[in-house]
Parts: sequence; structure tokens; C-alpha cells
Amino acid sequence: MTKDDWLELTVLERKKYNYLVELQDLTGQLAENLDRNDQVSVRMLVAMRQDPVRLLAEVDNSGKIRLAALSEEDRRRAGELLKEGQPRDDGERIFLEQAQKTRRLLEQVVAMDRRVSMKMAGENSFYHK
Repeated sequence: MTKDDWLELTVLERKKYNYLVELQDLTGQLAENLDRNDQVSVRMLVAMRQDPVRLLAEVDNSGKIRLAALSEEDRRRAGELLKEGQPRDDGERIFLEQAQKTRRLLEQVVAMDRRVSMKMAGENSFYHK
């Protein structure tokens, strides 16, 4: 894989990260407004979260399409890198660092979203399954 390929994948990871930051902020605000029982703000924030979630899904899909366009060998290398974390050059290292950073933030956002969802919906929450 070329350095440009790694750069393009890194840029997509960075875009995901940025949307996750926005989602994390909105989810935090949502939790605060739930604690204050401010239903107007809660409804507004739920609606506001739709854009970063949609954009995050679009960027994720673009990344999948980009990976699918790579050769079998390059796809395998990307998978190995994400699992084993052993970069061979700067392009791989930069991509891996961004992908790991994005993954950690995603885990935080999901945990926060789980708490908010359980508080809002209880047994009807998406996470109750």
C-alpha cells in the first residue's frame, strides 16, 4: 500500500474521530439535561445528535468502500495492522495511531450513550437486550 493510501485512510479515521467528538459533546449535554429534567432541551439534543451520527455512518461507509477497492494483500495488511498493531513505516504508524484514538473515543461514546439511553428508555432501551 502506498503512503497516499494510508494517508487517505487516516483522513477518514480523523473525520470519524471529529464526528465522535461532536457526538460525545451532544451526549454529555443530553445527560446533563436529563438530570435537570429539561424535556425541551432533551428533545432538541436528541434531534441534534442525528447529524453527526448520520455523517459518521457515511464516513464509515466511505472507509469500507475505500478498503474494498484495495488489493487483497493491502486489505489483509490493513486488517493485520489493526489487530496486531505493528506498523512497518510512518504511513502505517500514523494511520494506526489515529484508528486507535478513534476506537477509544468510540468506546467512550457508546458507554455514555448506553447510560443515557437506559436512563431515558429503561427496559425499552436499545441496550437493554
